[in-house]
Amino acid sequence: MSHRSTFHLNDLFPREIDIEVCLKTLKIYQKLEGDVNCVVWDASLVLAKYLEMMCHHKPDFLSGVRVLELGSGLGVVGLTAATLGAQVTLTDLPEALPLLRLNIAENKSKIVSMGGYAIAESLVWGDNNSEIKKQEFDMILLADCVYYEDAIDPLIETLQCLNNIITKKPTIYLTQELRDSDVQKKLWKTFYEKISEYFYIESIPEDQQHINYRSADIVLLKMTKK
Repeated sequence: MSHRSTFHLNDLFPREIDIEVCLKTLKIYQKLEGDVNCVVWDASLVLAKYLEMMCHHKPDFLSGVRVLELGSGLGVVGLTAATLGAQVTLTDLPEALPLLRLNIAENKSKIVSMGGYAIAESLVWGDNNSEIKKQEFDMILLADCVYYEDAIDPLIETLQCLNNIITKKPTIYLTQELRDSDVQKKLWKTFYEKISEYFYIESIPEDQQHINYRSADIVLLKMTKK
């Protein structure tokens, strides 16, 4: 069965995202309305374009690199990494996979032409029985994943688990939009304090990010396990 048949086309609309360094344009399908994983968020564009910029400066930055994306949503970050030559496993909750897989299928030929690979798998944060946690990755990516209080501890537990089984610790790149509400400010403060116990954190300043895709409201962090 085609992924496309899972949806009513009237419920979807495409957004094109240019990857200038390799002259490819991703087509990302979004839903007109739905949950948080149904639209392209600004933080995902900031991270995707940072990866592109890194590949501009160092062409083999992602070539053959084993990448895991957490909370992939529509797949903007993971698909960008795959189009830049990475071997990417994109993950999200089971209900997010049909649209994520549609976007992988839509962009497969571009990814393959650049030597990349992309697959979507279910991953529930905090699920220690997941086969994904037994695999080895060189890099972990996540964009705008801190928005539910109940998800903070499972997310941190997942990041720890992914690092504990590997001799070479993966590099983690994380973006997060800092929203104005008191609830979201508290959530980010709690997450940052907890993650700081287990990971070295480097904040990447705006002037080192893509000139057209950066914002004072979106933090970009590089993390490694202590």
